[in-house]
Amino acid sequence: MSGHEGDRKVWKESFSEKVRNEQLADDTAAWNAVTGLLMTIISIGLSLALFTVWACS
Repeated sequence: MSGHEGDRKVWKESFSEKVRNEQLADDTAAWNAVTGLLMTIISIGLSLALFTVWACS
């Protein structure tokens, strides 16, 4: 998030506090889903790499 109040001025004027909180909650959920997916992909890749090193040695 940006620390500049001017970046959010229009957003704050356009939506009620309830709607802004819902938008932030949806945004947080989306970022958590993306991060979880990427961590899963990285973990599987790392596991396969370690398995390959173990199998070749």
